Amino acid sequence: MKYLAVIGVGRMGGKHALNLAKGRVKGARLACVCDTDKNALDKWRSKCAVYEDYKTMAEREKLDAVVIATPHYSHVEIAKYFLERNIAVLTEKPVSVTVEWAEELNEVAKNSGALFGIMYNQRTNPVYAHVRELVKSGALGTVRRANVTVTDWYRSQFYYDMGGWRASWSGEGGGTLINQCVHQLDVMQWILGMPGSVSAVCRTVNRNISTENEVCANFDYGTFSVVFTASAHEVPGVNMMEIAGDKGLVKAGKFKARIYLLKKSESEINALSRRDYGNKEDKKYKKYTVRYGLFRLIRDGIRGQQCNILCDFVRALEKGGALLAPGEEGINGLQLINGVYASNWLKKTVTLPLDGKAYTKLLKEHAEAEKKGGC
Repeated sequence: MKYLAVIGVGRMGGKHALNLAKGRVKGARLACVCDTDKNALDKWRSKCAVYEDYKTMAEREKLDAVVIATPHYSHVEIAKYFLERNIAVLTEKPVSVTVEWAEELNEVAKNSGALFGIMYNQRTNPVYAHVRELVKSGALGTVRRANVTVTDWYRSQFYYDMGGWRASWSGEGGGTLINQCVHQLDVMQWILGMPGSVSAVCRTVNRNISTENEVCANFDYGTFSVVFTASAHEVPGVNMMEIAGDKGLVKAGKFKARIYLLKKSESEINALSRRDYGNKEDKKYKKYTVRYGLFRLIRDGIRGQQCNILCDFVRALEKGGALLAPGEEGINGLQLINGVYASNWLKKTVTLPLDGKAYTKLLKEHAEAEKKGGC
């Protein structure tokens, strides 16, 4: 049996603690929780040990792992503390707010040898897993275009006012992109790999916040581009990914994907064509649908997809093997996020991977301006 602590038991951390406390994670027990907010701790006092300081908790408890669900800026400091003590870490997304700090954390994780994971729960979605396999196996052929549209993360002004750290450069390190869309950006790079550059524009629409709640970015992969569009102010919203290859097309949402696989590649269709629109017989394709699954939908609706990552993390902790979402890969999505912000601020195309130190300097400048009321 592995004993875990949850650090930060607010909105999301409370769900992680509940899943552990209810025995939904095989082989794991909730040993204790930690939070600087005494009110947040009150509901846990009768269930497990509670702490206001994670260092005190580490001294008094014999822990196998910790789950970090604190505000973004604190992730690296807390993760380093436990990894250096050879205690496994599962951190909420994003792994950090800057690439520079994520690089430092990855180095600590590498030297410690302790298990390090990140809460990229969208990787447990069977729809995205199937799309990834299609791309990686070559079933779609050479990728020629991709579009990712994420406008279903609606957030009201009330949401932003719930916590002073939300949608701020100084408290969260960004807005919609770093909070909600980090999931879709991770899925994008998990399926397609990393681009070579990004050009982006960010806006704030109808909200009293200092960060963005709308993004339009073009990620250049050399042989194709991904147009990424996101917002947190649209009703109704959509969540859709299209990937077009020379052997087929994928139209994937969160709960199902329509797959079109050509019998002949587009190159063959073009070569064989003796008419302006191509030969009808050559353009035939096989069509099928991949679904999330009713059982998974009900189960994940009750306990959350995050529980799947918790289960995978504990499985690796007990039996070894690769994680579905290694913490070291958290830097990839962060490269994309930092790249978008840098492109918007500098008003130019930004090459990836980023210069981490240069981005940290930019972020600090915007955080300082925000505090002075200028950003």
